[in-house]
Amino acid sequence: MSEGPHTTTMKLESLRTVELLELYTRPEVMMEDAIDELSRDDLAILVLQLLQVVRHQEDRFACITEIGSALGSTFDLDELLTIVMSKVTELMSAERSTLFILDPENDELWSKVTQGVVNTEIRLKVGDGIAGWVALTGKSINIRDAYSDPRFNPEVDSKTGYHTRSILCQPMRNQEGRIIGVVQVLNKRTGHFTDEDENLLSALASQAAVAVENSKLYLSVVETNMELTDLTKKLEKKIDELDTLDRIESELTTHVALDNMISKVTQTTAELFDAQAAVLALVEDDEHQFFIQSKLDDGYKFSTLSVPTDVGVCGQVIASKTPFLCNTGECEGVPGAASVELGIVVEKVIAVPLFDQDERAIGALKIVNRDRGFDGADLKLLGLIASRLAGAVVARRIYEEMQKSERLASIGQMLSGVIHDLKNPIAIINGYVQLMAKSDDKDKRDKFAKTIYKQFDLLNQMTQELLNYARGEKNLLAREVYLNNFFDELSETLNKELATRNVELALDLQYANVIKLDVVKMQRAILNLARNAADAMPNGGIFTIRTELDEANEQVLMTFSDTGCGIPDVIQGTLFDEFVTEGKSHGTGLGLSIVKKIVELHGGSISFETGPSGTTFLIALPLDPHET
Repeated sequence: MSEGPHTTTMKLESLRTVELLELYTRPEVMMEDAIDELSRDDLAILVLQLLQVVRHQEDRFACITEIGSALGSTFDLDELLTIVMSKVTELMSAERSTLFILDPENDELWSKVTQGVVNTEIRLKVGDGIAGWVALTGKSINIRDAYSDPRFNPEVDSKTGYHTRSILCQPMRNQEGRIIGVVQVLNKRTGHFTDEDENLLSALASQAAVAVENSKLYLSVVETNMELTDLTKKLEKKIDELDTLDRIESELTTHVALDNMISKVTQTTAELFDAQAAVLALVEDDEHQFFIQSKLDDGYKFSTLSVPTDVGVCGQVIASKTPFLCNTGECEGVPGAASVELGIVVEKVIAVPLFDQDERAIGALKIVNRDRGFDGADLKLLGLIASRLAGAVVARRIYEEMQKSERLASIGQMLSGVIHDLKNPIAIINGYVQLMAKSDDKDKRDKFAKTIYKQFDLLNQMTQELLNYARGEKNLLAREVYLNNFFDELSETLNKELATRNVELALDLQYANVIKLDVVKMQRAILNLARNAADAMPNGGIFTIRTELDEANEQVLMTFSDTGCGIPDVIQGTLFDEFVTEGKSHGTGLGLSIVKKIVELHGGSISFETGPSGTTFLIALPLDPHET
């Protein structure tokens, strides 16, 4: 019995979308048979319903296309999932959709995006509630009546006033099949969620999973790049700091004068911290010596001053032996933190103490005013600089004390040498004074007086040389002289010295032309050689001076020979050392050491040959000592 048109119409009107799609996909012959049975009105209804289905599918396709476009348009997870979940809500004809992200470390789910009237973040443990059950089991779930399912947790509804009726929930899996979250839609607006909805949500969950993974990967790359960038900046900063420390290390060892070294180090430190000023305070008896490096518009200005020990930040740091840091502009506990010694308002400051080898505070290093202030890392870096600076200051002070001691010792030795050499002009003066007293001949007296004046002039020059040496000056006052004239003047003194010892002076001047000499010093050297020669010939003998030119080496060779008994073997190895003497009751052991120093000051050399028949000293002097 065939069905009437009305029955067919009712049947067509009640067809679901899935049934229409099934009808549409029948083989062509079967579809024709089915259509032949329909009336014109039925066909009209069927076409309308098919059009609705097509439009619905087109809308879904458009949403899916938009989701696909969103996946490639942004890597911002919040923005991406907001777009995706908005489209999911629309596609699923739901009131609300929620995407939960799995946090494996805490074993919980938390809602990243919630669509609907209420936007509340939800956190729940895996296994709790519908979403938790899906995350735990990895299974999809479609519930028509939420409150009848024991797995449903109504707590959120009670907090928000929302009433959940139906639930469709799907797991989100990554490419490895691992669950990374859950997509949940609530309350289908018409009826319940269908199998078609399940299939669609499954596809959308896969897309959402791709979006989440890509976003995580992107964020991971961005984070890694940021970390690398940050690490690069830190490495560059460390390299700059190491370069600066290397410069400071070089400055600590390069500059001899303490002030120069401190000036360079404080400027380098101020540049390193990009600060307005760097100050080194050193303990000096009852006050502090301040070395200040201030940054000006046209460079840096270095200055020094003395400040009472109880003033300012440096005074506190030295007294307490602890670092100080202040970024407030009102540094508590430090009276006058405006730094009277700097002449500037101190708004931000760090300072660290300097210690010697006995852990005594010998000073403080202070950095003043940097725009971004100072922190603990700056204190550590400044402490490192202060440690190296303290070692250099202590070493330099020890060095200066040693220099002073050595200078005093050298002055003492030189004084002994000068006193040693003063005996000769004093003896000559004494002799000529006695001759003047006995002579009534005016010409002779004038001649004797002229010789005495020369000896006084020699005494004055010796005294001036001692004063110059005490001031650290060791200048050679060389001038051009004719060697024959030099020995003519010297022979008079030598003859007087040697005649009283029964020693004959013999001159063999094969080179008598120009040479540059410090006349006073060279006279002293030759007088010492003559006096030593006379001591070696107690019974008299001959003291011979010979000169010749060594053209190849542009130098003059002088030999000084005696006919004495020779130099004892025991002192030959240390003959030119100070205080070396043998067999002389009145000897000081300074004569030959003075001779050697004078010769070397002229850029020359001295050597000797000795034996039972006498000793010969050979002195080689350059024609011009300033060219050696």
